[in-house]
Amino acid sequence: MNLEDAVGQLNADYFFREFTFSSNTFKPSPNAELELADKVVWLDDLLILSQVKERNAPPNSTAEKERIWFEDEILGKATRQIRDTMSYLKKYPKIEVSNNRGHVFDIATAHSTHPHKLVIYDPHRLLPTDCAFKKYHRSKTVGVIHLIHSAAYFGILQTLMTPVEVAEYLSFREGLAETWGDALSAVSEKAVVGHYLRNLPEEKPDIKFAKYVDEVEQKDKNWDISRIIHLFHERQTTPDSPREIGYKVLQELARLYRTEMGEFKTRFDFSMKKALADEPCLPHRFSTKRCGFVFIPLRRNDLPHRHNALVNFTALNKYDQKLDRCIGLTVIAEENGSWCDVQWCPVEFPWKEDPELQTALVERYPFRPVRTRKIERYGLQDLSE
Repeated sequence: MNLEDAVGQLNADYFFREFTFSSNTFKPSPNAELELADKVVWLDDLLILSQVKERNAPPNSTAEKERIWFEDEILGKATRQIRDTMSYLKKYPKIEVSNNRGHVFDIATAHSTHPHKLVIYDPHRLLPTDCAFKKYHRSKTVGVIHLIHSAAYFGILQTLMTPVEVAEYLSFREGLAETWGDALSAVSEKAVVGHYLRNLPEEKPDIKFAKYVDEVEQKDKNWDISRIIHLFHERQTTPDSPREIGYKVLQELARLYRTEMGEFKTRFDFSMKKALADEPCLPHRFSTKRCGFVFIPLRRNDLPHRHNALVNFTALNKYDQKLDRCIGLTVIAEENGSWCDVQWCPVEFPWKEDPELQTALVERYPFRPVRTRKIERYGLQDLSE
């Protein structure tokens, strides 16, 4: 597998197939074909454009030849392809490409206010250190373009793991470039990731931050819901559910931070256990700044009323928590009691007063009480310096 295919597979695994695009030629007119950056990740207002370069050096290569390759292929051609992609997104009203599930989307409708721009490359071992450590290229037209060694890119994804954390890291990394300039290129990528984990942008990049990567990687990963996301389409049974509804659910799941994923997984697993045991259970829920979730375990004799329960509990929770977005899910065990079926209901519209829902909540409040608490995402604040 070459580097471009490897990056495409890695992006599909970490950013999910629904939101990654690897075959990116498009036709602005019947007689013309253009090409976007090699890899595109698009999730609502999150947009990551990556150009991939792999060095196949001749046996007699030298450090000077590798420097020339870096300047020509990385700083020259690769960054130009990123600039071209940015110009296409602004110029053409329709750019239809297929994601890694084979679904066609118009990527020209991407609403990202600040796309992340990367060149991911695999150099020869003779590449001079000053080139290999260079963290960014500043373009006059599109601003900072990240330069990331392929091994470092794989390490970033293995440490951060969720789409929003990777995007947040790239924003943090760009901020360091703007504030500290060449000091960013004096430290390893691992130290930059640790700097982000510690969240101290006002401090100068330093090798001391690398230890925080090891601390995070030693923590458990009980928050991981990637299996739920990867199996979503195969197991989706919500009646009369168009593709767009499924994408709305996946979009909200993919935008969760790891601690939020942990809260989701805890309630999802608990609902499964209650449904499999066919035990009565009140709905339980949690909300992020962006979206609310309500989990509704049902008994098997509730099956005829399942759809009404899903719609009503989702609406009530959205109203009760004053949310603009809410996702409800019912969990019910099949007849043999060996597995559960899950149906989903995403709702999105601005919150407003609703006397009917208010009355329903007053007369028969159907939820467990909620409490607000702050959850530290990485738990690094108290680590000794």
